[in-house]
Amino acid sequence: MTLPDLHGYDFYTPFYLLATLTNVLLLLVEGWRRGFPLRPWLALVAASSLALILGTKLITHPIGDWGELLISDVPGSTARSILGGGLAAALTVAALRRWLGLSRAALDALALPLCGALVVQCLGCVLTGCCFGVPTASAWGLRYAAGTLPWVVQVQAGLLPAGAAHSLPVVPTQLLALLLCAAVGGVLLATRRRQWPVGSWLLLQTGLLLLGRAGQAIWRDPAGEPVAGTVQTVLGGHWLGLQLILLPMGLLALGIWAWRVRRYRPTVLAAPAVVTTVNNSGRHLAVVLAMLGLTALLGRHALTFPEMLVVRALLLTVLVAEASAGLASLHARGPRLVGLPVSLLLAVIFLVGTAQTSPEKQPLADSTGTTRTITVTGGALANHHEVNQDILTSSSGCSGRQRLALQQQVSAVGGEVAFETAQASGNTKGWGAGVWVGQQRIDMQPFPDPNGNTPIASRDTTMRRTLADLHIYREAHRENGWLSLDLRFGVHVGNLGYFSYFDDGNSKDATPIMPEAMIRLGKPAVLYGQADFCYGAENALGAYTTRLGLGSGLGISNGPRLLVGYAHSPHQPTPSLGFVSALLRLPGRTGFSLEPYYATDLGRHNSLSLKLNYQFKR
Repeated sequence: MTLPDLHGYDFYTPFYLLATLTNVLLLLVEGWRRGFPLRPWLALVAASSLALILGTKLITHPIGDWGELLISDVPGSTARSILGGGLAAALTVAALRRWLGLSRAALDALALPLCGALVVQCLGCVLTGCCFGVPTASAWGLRYAAGTLPWVVQVQAGLLPAGAAHSLPVVPTQLLALLLCAAVGGVLLATRRRQWPVGSWLLLQTGLLLLGRAGQAIWRDPAGEPVAGTVQTVLGGHWLGLQLILLPMGLLALGIWAWRVRRYRPTVLAAPAVVTTVNNSGRHLAVVLAMLGLTALLGRHALTFPEMLVVRALLLTVLVAEASAGLASLHARGPRLVGLPVSLLLAVIFLVGTAQTSPEKQPLADSTGTTRTITVTGGALANHHEVNQDILTSSSGCSGRQRLALQQQVSAVGGEVAFETAQASGNTKGWGAGVWVGQQRIDMQPFPDPNGNTPIASRDTTMRRTLADLHIYREAHRENGWLSLDLRFGVHVGNLGYFSYFDDGNSKDATPIMPEAMIRLGKPAVLYGQADFCYGAENALGAYTTRLGLGSGLGISNGPRLLVGYAHSPHQPTPSLGFVSALLRLPGRTGFSLEPYYATDLGRHNSLSLKLNYQFKR
């Protein structure tokens, strides 16, 4: 069979990214199935995924070259082997799982997802031509186009003329590996309900994969083997060095598995999935900080863009989970918990924005000096506040009113798209639109009110309402040194929130529309002042907020941005808040940026949002 020549199309990268995502998703499903707490499991998945990515590369180089491979900015070898990745991931889980509050069952959770990911990756290997086999005359052989690795190796060995259109048929060892991984995954699925000691499934998977890999090496071309690919003569036979390593290791793993299963006496109660239920937010964030510190030390070519994308997505997911837990903790336990989670969150976000920085690339301009860009945004927001308020029992204004103690929680997700045109002079103009949807939960507790009638609530009541925001705005920037001006006007339309406190709060109706306005004056790269009203969905959904602040671009044009100041959101008795927001450029691809925002009264009124933007030339 001859594979078609698609003019150098890169099959490996998309399948590699898909395999990595498959591993992550299956790990999350496996953790849910086993009942692991989400937050520590997310942190462990993120750490083990980074270890897997780095391990696949490190094992293909001598230990003495690891420092240069990770830190140097010089492009290195692209060779990878899952043998190193699987070992690194298992060692990472073994080292961190107890510290994060998880039992040894976390090791078993690695087994099945890796098999699923390898099945996906093997498809990319088949199409790419890496990991190829020795030449064969049988009908199952695969021919690869000129320029592929099998073709190059055969030309260099004198098996093909330099003008050959395709390689000689080779054994499809990639398909053999696919069948091996699928079969091992099937064995794990078939035995998942067996009463075996913890760790048995990882031992079984390891032993079967290692022995199968050693057997597959019989048909593997040494030039396609990145680890111990030299041929050695042992006991009168020719063996790859890798086979001499994998055979005893596979037999040892299966031997330990059989010994443990044979002597195991199951008990009525299974081992718990969690060692402790203590809140370990600091430990989760410490794992993320360590990952960010490691990626900050890595050279520019240590991680490819798909690898960096996966790592950043995992870190962002952990941060969002920790931020949500932090807000819940703030709401339940008051101001004494404000400082630690907020400061840690902002420190981590700042590190995300500064790790592995690369030179900025400006969008290309047309012949008139005009550039046009599109910015796509996705994010989440939440706010919590408490208020004591008189609420009319009817919108007619003729009925009585009831005094309620309200505890409100708003959460929403959404996305926006913005179009911007920039002139050579630095002036810009554009417009944007977005849709946000979420829920407002209102816990109502009535106060005694003998003069009221037709009460809204006669006892403690919880109300849940769906929120929606269609957001449209127009903005412009005029460059004029220290007097540069930014203006933005827009409108929020939809179900924006209940008990929205217009007319001193004498309403229990939903708010259908809010205007939006922003003015910014100063030099954006150095110092500017900003005043806004309902600026973004985070300041409109469930609450309308007015802000005054001072900001700076930290001396960098079109770079990061930091804004701090005072916010007013009319929820008595605490309408005043302090806030901090930022715009941080993510490394690797200059089109990515992160926008964190946090406002608080250092008590029980808190607002948080996190947005991820991607900007590209139209």
